[in-house]
Amino acid sequence: MCSPEGNGRMLSAGPDLARLELSVVTDAPYNASMLVRDIGEFELIALLESRIRGRNRVQIEKLRALGVEVELEIGDDAAAWTQRGARVVSTTDTMVEEVHFKIDTTPWCELGWKAMASNLSDVASMGCSPTLALVTLGLRGDIPVSGLANMYDGMMDACEYAGGAIIGGDIVRSDTFFVTVALEGVCDAGSHVLSRGAAQAGDLIGVTGHLGCSAGGLALLLDAEAGRRVSDESRTHLTGAHNRPLPRVAEGRALREIGVRCAMDVSDGLTADLGKLCAASGVSAVVEADRLPADAYLKKAFPNRWRELALGGGEDYEIVFTTNAGIMESASERLGERISVIGRIEDGDGMGGGKGGHPHPRVKYGAGSNLPPSKERGLPESSPVRILDTDGSEIEIGSGGWDHFAGRHG
Repeated sequence: MCSPEGNGRMLSAGPDLARLELSVVTDAPYNASMLVRDIGEFELIALLESRIRGRNRVQIEKLRALGVEVELEIGDDAAAWTQRGARVVSTTDTMVEEVHFKIDTTPWCELGWKAMASNLSDVASMGCSPTLALVTLGLRGDIPVSGLANMYDGMMDACEYAGGAIIGGDIVRSDTFFVTVALEGVCDAGSHVLSRGAAQAGDLIGVTGHLGCSAGGLALLLDAEAGRRVSDESRTHLTGAHNRPLPRVAEGRALREIGVRCAMDVSDGLTADLGKLCAASGVSAVVEADRLPADAYLKKAFPNRWRELALGGGEDYEIVFTTNAGIMESASERLGERISVIGRIEDGDGMGGGKGGHPHPRVKYGAGSNLPPSKERGLPESSPVRILDTDGSEIEIGSGGWDHFAGRHG
């Protein structure tokens, strides 16, 4: 488990454990503030492997129930394993300092959790179970070794929560600190995987959990004054949703087993990700704003912005999915309040053509751009997603989701 860490800052691992582990792998005298430049690459690998060894082997043992037999893990030129009777999915995601996180506001343990959780969420949205992960680190010399140890604790926390184990990776020198995780997942070979290209006109749109809490938590972390205006309970809930999102692995598996075929995770914001789903399926979508599953903490902390955050905030790592009314009823019976029906799929071409397509300029974008949003962000000329108010009128949304190359929310 992670060592206790202060809110908004990164602290060292417990000195006794860190001293013991460092003494095993290096002759250098232990220093609580030891940096990457003070320890060699292979010593650092040995330290990190020893940090997670016991917990990781428990996770590897659990994978046998999925038909995964690990033969070689961390320490060889490559990992080796066998996989029996499974359909395999693979994903990768990278977190880059100053793009996805700030080193002075993100606790190390939470950084590790989130780096792993973003990949776990991708596997979950395919209806699969996580199995084996590779972790690549790009490190500057001034990165604290104890911080990296705590980061790996966070990765193991996420694996213990949702499944999976770390079986290898790489460490490289880099002027920019980054963490890349590649993860595999499995389901039965005779089963199907969920994909974003299987929505059909007439489907209902469902989503797991609550939307907007992660974006609300980020807003509080970036605005200290706003953070002081909300209750301790609300601040803890919302920042926790941002720093430790919960991958919906059990829900994804249940949806696949029930018969759902179309899904994706909500990482860039509901509107943006639902738009991608529509584009892949060649359809359009209607979302009813009063059906958005935003919780009481978000509404209380952001009474005038909660809907905007729920629609476009991003990093919720919930699952948005579509299916017919019969299967949706079965999903509701099995998962209960863990899912909400928020709209419907209609005919369209996935580019905003067909029923009710509207130009992207209806979406409010950040200041400083003179380009039409479709040109600035490579989007189609109109959006395949419409948002309806309680009276049936179409409403504007305040964010089009996160764009990695624009470097901001829409």
